[in-house]
Amino acid sequence: MTTSATVFVADDNPSILQGLDRALRVTGYTVRTATSGRGVLDLLEQAAEAPDLLLLDVMMPEMTGLEVLRALRLDPRWLDIPVVLITATNDGALPVSALRDGAVDFLTKPFRLDELLARVERHVVRNQELRRAREQARMRLQAIDLIRELNRVVTADEMFHLVTSRTSEILGVGRCSVLVVQSGEDVARVAASSEAELTDGLELKLSLYPEVREALATRRPVVVRDVATSPLFDGVRGEWERRGLPTPLRSVIVVPFPITEQMTGLFVERSTVDEPLLGDEAAELAERVVEAIVQACGRVQLFQKLVDQRKQLHDLAHTDELTGCDSRRSIIGYLGKQMDSSRRTGNPLSVVLLDLDHFKEINDGCGHLAGDTVLRALGQWLGAEGLRANDRAGRLGGDEFVVVLPATPSAGASAFAERARAHLSSIPFLFGETRVQASVSAGVVSWPESAAGSAEELISLADTALYQAKQGGRNRTCVAAAAAAA
Repeated sequence: MTTSATVFVADDNPSILQGLDRALRVTGYTVRTATSGRGVLDLLEQAAEAPDLLLLDVMMPEMTGLEVLRALRLDPRWLDIPVVLITATNDGALPVSALRDGAVDFLTKPFRLDELLARVERHVVRNQELRRAREQARMRLQAIDLIRELNRVVTADEMFHLVTSRTSEILGVGRCSVLVVQSGEDVARVAASSEAELTDGLELKLSLYPEVREALATRRPVVVRDVATSPLFDGVRGEWERRGLPTPLRSVIVVPFPITEQMTGLFVERSTVDEPLLGDEAAELAERVVEAIVQACGRVQLFQKLVDQRKQLHDLAHTDELTGCDSRRSIIGYLGKQMDSSRRTGNPLSVVLLDLDHFKEINDGCGHLAGDTVLRALGQWLGAEGLRANDRAGRLGGDEFVVVLPATPSAGASAFAERARAHLSSIPFLFGETRVQASVSAGVVSWPESAAGSAEELISLADTALYQAKQGGRNRTCVAAAAAAA
């Protein structure tokens, strides 16, 4: 199981709630529980940070699990939290509704505990990986902005103060600094610090800073995530206690860089025990900052490759991890912009909803990895060859995709939907000994042919057409206008 994961659980049955709480805690999760849907929302408001997963019973007092799910998907703070729903009913429409509303999984009581724990672990790991990717993207984008700012500085002093203050803000820690050490000396001078009024010009005895000595000796970055247990600091902890440091260090990163043949600079990031842990993202940021310092000093051109990565990093933060399509938030935002543009220009705009047929049977019969393979195949086609330059596809949740087709009337959108159907039907999926023939149903709506007044209404009309396609036997396309006429 992944470490440091938090799961919120809600069920109005005390025995089930207690059992889930105990099982998850024994597995290593931090768990918080509620007995109602409203109680889950209260937990979220009180939490210092979002949990890694919500495990919700469908039928609860005050608010059902589905109502909680819909409320979460309307709040930007909780939009990306994975939700697994549990129900005791045998209503076959419930899983479809839950997946369409953004649930990542659905279980029916009675369930096997080992299966539930396996699914929880899978979704927690995926969510944490996505969070890490987004955090890396955020830091890299901010590093690009910082490096651009360095183009405007005219002195080394100004440059050092800029990188220390901005890095401190990015990491959410109190102290980042640039040290300068002359060859053969046993002290380091603070050339700049995010706490300038306290430390600028201060001389530090290297005997008390083993991480600095290590970086000077190896000429390589030093990353210490847990100062309290690192053997590197065994020789100085006693001296720290005698000096009475106000707040113990939690982690530290030191990256050396050359200034002259006789002088070495060191970029230092520090966090105390009440500040965020400095991990891989912070280490990468420190190295990028040092590269920028060296380059801004005139040794090479300013870090152009980072600028070239900006679009790629932006895409990473707005992409569905499994399929490569846009995330739910990103595609809905894009549809809203295209709707505004169509109103201004009068150009047509079409929306196609694609929903895999019998997706639950694929998952139940062949396993969730098989379901993921089918989802990924459709997403790869949409990204590689299914769309034009201004077309955009996104995953709404579960097995449902939305495709935005600017400057496209309903005939063109219907033709696209038919190409998507034909492509998926042509793929010979084989899972073990089981051959699966996947198919997709489509709902199409176009503006101004429809009376939709907003992006949300377009999606609603497309969903109505998709429902008619499902009712009509699946593996077919239905246009909203025809659905309305019927």
